[in-house]
Amino acid sequence: MKTKTIFIADETVAIDTDYLNPFFLDEIEETEILKIQELTNLQHLNISSTEIEDKHLAIIGEINSIELLDIDATKITDEGIQLLQSLQYLKQLRLKDNPQLTDACIKYLSNIKSLEMIHIGNTSITVSGLKKLPLDTNLNSIILSSNFKNSVEDLCLLSTRYPKLEITLKGTGVITRGKLN
Repeated sequence: MKTKTIFIADETVAIDTDYLNPFFLDEIEETEILKIQELTNLQHLNISSTEIEDKHLAIIGEINSIELLDIDATKITDEGIQLLQSLQYLKQLRLKDNPQLTDACIKYLSNIKSLEMIHIGNTSITVSGLKKLPLDTNLNSIILSSNFKNSVEDLCLLSTRYPKLEITLKGTGVITRGKLN
């Protein structure tokens, strides 16, 4: 039996693929993003380093099968994160290299109940913002870049509020239960 395919960003893609990393040049046509919705088994979508904007996240936010979403180095905003709240199986969200993301997006991240890991290196999210995460969060991993603007002491204090949380500070170590390992 021949696998059904579709054409996305000049590539032939099997309709039942579980991973997609489309190569978009310049501005992304909405019709290309709409095609992604046809991928019935898509679990990992990598659209990092593209011209993805909030209007595209509105479409992506309707692809319920996504478990891992890479949107590093894009044009998304805090408000765009709100459009991902309906992704009920989303476990990992990679947001690094989006300095335009601030503490304001934490309220939206908090509403993604299935979320277990966020990569927020090189964003403008601070410890003050992270403290707004609910105490009953499912998050067990936060990854930060070595140039995170808050002190290791602040991160250690934060980790005592969330006992199952592991904070990876690139180039420094892993913080759990108030200790840097």
